[in-house]
Amino acid sequence: LSLGQLPSHYFIQSNLSLGSEMATAPMTGMISVDTKKGDRANLHRPLMTFIMSAFPEHQQEMSVAVEDVMKMREGCMSVERSEKGVEQLLRYYLQLTAMDCKLPINENQIHVTFTWFDSFYKDSVFSGKRGSAANSLYERACVLFNYGAVSSQLAASQNLDTDDGLKVAAKYFQIASGAFAHLRDKLVPLMQKVPTPDLSSEVVGCLTTLMQAQAQECLYMKAVADKMKSKVICRLASSAYDFYSESYKAMSSVNLKGTCWDKWTATCLAKQNFMSGLAEYYESLNEKANKAIGNELARLTEADKVLATAVKQSGGVFECKDIHSRVNRALVAAKKDNDFIYHERIPNPEDLPVIGRAPMAKPSPIPTDLEGWSDVFTKLVPLNVQQAATTYASRKDHLVHLEITKLREATNQLNSVLNQMNLPAALEDLSGKEIPASLLEKSGDVRTRGGIMQLKQSFEELPQLLLRNEEIITETLKSMNDEESSDKNLRTQFGEKWNRTKSEDLTKSFKEQGEKYQNILTNAKNADKIVREKFETNCAAIEMLSMDEQSLVSSIPVGGAQSLSGPGQKAVASLKSFMDQIKMLKGERDALEEKFKSGNDTEEIISKFSQLNTESNLFNDEALSTEQLEKTYGPLQAAVADSIKLQDELIAKITCANDEFVQSKSGTTSDPRSETMSRLQTGYDAYIELESNLAEGTKFYNNLTKILATYQNNVNDFVFARNTEKDDLMKNLQGSLANKAPPPRPEPPQYHQQASQSSAQATPAVPTQAAQASGSQPSGPPQSGPPQPGQPTPQAPPLASPNAPQAYNYGAQGYQPSYPMGGPYGMPGYAGYYTYPGPPAQQYGQYPGQQYPPPQYGQQYPPGQYPPTQYPPYTGPK
Repeated sequence: LSLGQLPSHYFIQSNLSLGSEMATAPMTGMISVDTKKGDRANLHRPLMTFIMSAFPEHQQEMSVAVEDVMKMREGCMSVERSEKGVEQLLRYYLQLTAMDCKLPINENQIHVTFTWFDSFYKDSVFSGKRGSAANSLYERACVLFNYGAVSSQLAASQNLDTDDGLKVAAKYFQIASGAFAHLRDKLVPLMQKVPTPDLSSEVVGCLTTLMQAQAQECLYMKAVADKMKSKVICRLASSAYDFYSESYKAMSSVNLKGTCWDKWTATCLAKQNFMSGLAEYYESLNEKANKAIGNELARLTEADKVLATAVKQSGGVFECKDIHSRVNRALVAAKKDNDFIYHERIPNPEDLPVIGRAPMAKPSPIPTDLEGWSDVFTKLVPLNVQQAATTYASRKDHLVHLEITKLREATNQLNSVLNQMNLPAALEDLSGKEIPASLLEKSGDVRTRGGIMQLKQSFEELPQLLLRNEEIITETLKSMNDEESSDKNLRTQFGEKWNRTKSEDLTKSFKEQGEKYQNILTNAKNADKIVREKFETNCAAIEMLSMDEQSLVSSIPVGGAQSLSGPGQKAVASLKSFMDQIKMLKGERDALEEKFKSGNDTEEIISKFSQLNTESNLFNDEALSTEQLEKTYGPLQAAVADSIKLQDELIAKITCANDEFVQSKSGTTSDPRSETMSRLQTGYDAYIELESNLAEGTKFYNNLTKILATYQNNVNDFVFARNTEKDDLMKNLQGSLANKAPPPRPEPPQYHQQASQSSAQATPAVPTQAAQASGSQPSGPPQSGPPQPGQPTPQAPPLASPNAPQAYNYGAQGYQPSYPMGGPYGMPGYAGYYTYPGPPAQQYGQYPGQQYPPPQYGQQYPPGQYPPTQYPPYTGPK
């Protein structure tokens, strides 16, 4: 049953100054908290912008998830006061908590401002207190507050006369207490500033204890309804008294004037005395059962006293008169029995034994899961988990590379020692004619792997792969540098008007990446050079090993036969045994190397990091990474150390046995044969190493190509965006210049004004079409000097059309100004502007076609004399 379905008389309303209300169950005084009201917030655009940047591969499906979150929030703005409403708030709270580490809503990353009104000062937009914050912590705190508030409303709305009503009320009061406790302990301490008073640690702390006290009272009432033993009931009541006392003490120190807070505080004080009287009353029943009449009377007296106080303090908010009357009657009866029958001494209340406690009501912890709920952003890995996984992968790669390098260096050292001793070939070549079986086996292995032609083909591919990567990085850096150069040129041209961010500030990270990739390529080229030198050193031996068996046998020199003494034969047997051990050792190392390479625990470590991120406030990924590396690779590292130790022991034993073998020989093979076999042994080891190096180099260049392609795409996207921004900015600048007023018309020279005044006396004006139509008399030509007395002030000529000439239209050729045509008097020209023209022909006519002034008047006059005042008649167009 929701609050909206209950009849109006079911609650007692308090008439307060700001209209705050206190919903109270009939005659029980149960207090419920009003919900906070919130404003709408647009989550879609900020969240999708961040997802497109951080999780581009999940962009499409995450758009639906964002819509789901917005629907959750919309539903919580007008939540039902029912179990469904409580679940709805919890669902949204869990979603906010789950997405907090994946989509960080704060001022620096995803900027969304959440606004909520205070629960106690909320009656109108103008009188209510509102708080805003651009972080998800505030949103979670407000939603959790409403979760506790609706739970308290649901609990207070129950019919406490029924068994189910008492159970539901006790349950939801404990849920409300847990919500406010979580606010007090986990969320509010993380806030730098509490936006509204209802979220202060003092207020939510008071609400935590108040809801716990009401839950304990419901449990007391349930015990009374179930007719439990008075010993149990008095302990439940005594614990309720403790909770109400603690709540009253805390609420008295909180100042929320003009709200329901003062009345709540008075109710808590009344409930404190009420539950104290009930505890004393039920303990008196225990004393009566134990025949302790004096203690019974003392407790009844104390119960009657505090219950009388509770009746006065309650003000009718809850019913306590009936129980007070019952206690009073019991007190009168007990006194009468003691006066007439028992005559026991009545002890002071301070001397009575302390009543036991049974604090059964506990704040319910906030659930971490909900049936039917799942994080809509499950596929998004939290950013801190991503960073931790990346760090772990880097540490793992370093460890694996280090251990594999140890194994390979140890194996190379072992092969070098054996090659110097010509082992195991010397043990198989005692006759000096037959090719050792081990050498034939190695030759066959080389041919199976492709021989020297396979290595040459790989060497031909490496430069092409390197060149492709170099071209990508060169083109990428060039496009970035070109964009930066263009930005600098335009900034120099437009000055302060070019007000966008400098390219050099934005490309810093790109340049650092480019330098890093260039260094990687430089190191790779050096490594390629070392590998090629090793190939050239062993090329002849590898080429021999690539021959067929018959060609190989014929290419090895023949040596003499050898005979061995008894100790020599024993040394040969020992050496053969050691060779078998070395073969096993190399096989174990190959297996170890494969285990190092195949260790794929990415999903496992991400799962552990995610669990740690959820369960712990302190995300110590380094400790977990160390633990995981030790667990996964610790045994393998120990195996590497044991293998190297065994190799050192074997080399010492092989050296001793080989010395005995050499000393026991009665004949020796020729040096050319021994040297050839030694070179073939070294060549085989070099072939295996070169094949591995070339395979790794090819894989490295191919992987680097993918990385560089991504880098190039990012840079190209940046350059494209910057070029688009540049074009838009240039259009805006050109448009603003086009709308700017043109420069004023320059004043003509002084002699122009004198000539104009003189011609006004001799030359009649050409009437305009408007003047001819109206019959007005033509006026003289326009004067560029000051107007004469009695003459009307001439008006400035209108702007010419785009096709008008840019020179003053004097004569047939027109007057050509002496300043550059880029702009008047050296002023720069502007795109979209027209040079201020001369007078339009239809209104002012034209001067004669000859050059002005006329040649006959071009002579110089002495000072004080002026040219003739009469000019030739006007012959211009009419």
